[in-house]
Amino acid sequence: MEMTTCNVCGKVFGSSSGDVCSSCRKLLDIVYEKACAYLRDNPKKGPNAAELAEALGEDRRLVDILILEGKFEEGDSPGTEEIELERRRKKLLADLQKSISLSDVKNQPTTTYGNDRHGKSDL
Repeated sequence: MEMTTCNVCGKVFGSSSGDVCSSCRKLLDIVYEKACAYLRDNPKKGPNAAELAEALGEDRRLVDILILEGKFEEGDSPGTEEIELERRRKKLLADLQKSISLSDVKNQPTTTYGNDRHGKSDL
């Protein structure tokens, strides 16, 4: 284990991986959750560090570190894929509803597996 200086608080700590101490990591995790929620609620906003930090009311340095760690990519916001997926699902559902006429289903006689397979009727 080597000694490393925390990128957030500047404290020297023993680390096997990472440049952020455990207490600052907890803080970064909280800021990350807030950022994801904000970006999910505001999908048109990109992860611009200054705007995101101001909207969250957090230190810009924390947002910069999250971006440097690869938590966000430029021009990408969490939630965009989910919104697109939901839009496609709704379109597929609408297409399916158009292709199936419910009146055709209601007019077909009801049969059972046994009747179809073996010519038996239910009593």
